[in-house]
Amino acid sequence: MYKLTQYEDPIAFHDKVHSLLMEDEAANNLPLGLLNTMKTSDKYRDPLLLLVENEDDKAVGSFIMTPPHYLVVTLKVGKDDIQAIAERLNTFCEDSGITIPGFVAEKETALQLTHAWCHATGKGFTIRMNQRVYQLNEVNDIQLSEGEMVPVRSGQEGLLSKWISEFVADTEVITLSGDEALKRAKDMIHNERYVFFWEVAGQPVSMARGARRTENGITVNFVYTPTEFRKKGYASSVVAELSRLLLHEHSFCSLYTDLDNPTSNKIYMDIGYKPVCDSMMITIV
Repeated sequence: MYKLTQYEDPIAFHDKVHSLLMEDEAANNLPLGLLNTMKTSDKYRDPLLLLVENEDDKAVGSFIMTPPHYLVVTLKVGKDDIQAIAERLNTFCEDSGITIPGFVAEKETALQLTHAWCHATGKGFTIRMNQRVYQLNEVNDIQLSEGEMVPVRSGQEGLLSKWISEFVADTEVITLSGDEALKRAKDMIHNERYVFFWEVAGQPVSMARGARRTENGITVNFVYTPTEFRKKGYASSVVAELSRLLLHEHSFCSLYTDLDNPTSNKIYMDIGYKPVCDSMMITIV
């Protein structure tokens, strides 16, 4: 028998699930990073925080959703138990009027939960993205491209917002209006430490960002190069240099990749990133 408990306070929820998530810190960089952000800011409005406990009141899983994003799932249970958990989750959502657009989880967990969810609800699904989680402890000595890594500066909000919009269109399930992208760009420039362009002769040609801290690590994301600047090594250079910078203050870096993009996966492995686990982003339809 499994119990689902909703939490309003991210700090109290963090205290309940932290030790479970820390069993695989790099693999769980997303839920850990989200919770650390919630503890220190109001960036995420009305997040859904659900604790999964077994009959001994031991935490065995968590569900975290920051609308309109997908439900981030961590479950340490047997395959045969997932159907019962899916049914409890469905009952909770029906009673609360909550719609789940999809799941993000370790590959086998994602598939098992999705099949159980669709069995319970009669809905279908599509695979939005096959992913891989990587961890980096040391940057390899790779050849850098021409140019240099520089912090994104005040006055570059327009370019950053354009690139954010293009990145989101390429990689995420949500869409951003121009105003939303500009707001996010301004927030990154004025409130975040690790947002960088790779510039050649003063012209930005690629970008990367460090965000979502965990206990010992930090995630590299928003790696983006506009089409006209690709295949010149700029993304490799900015990720390598940013990762080297981040490792001065963190034990490791982590990141997600699109597993169906062999170029980006090779870039990260050349830098020194090593696979931790496979993940899936699944849309409920």
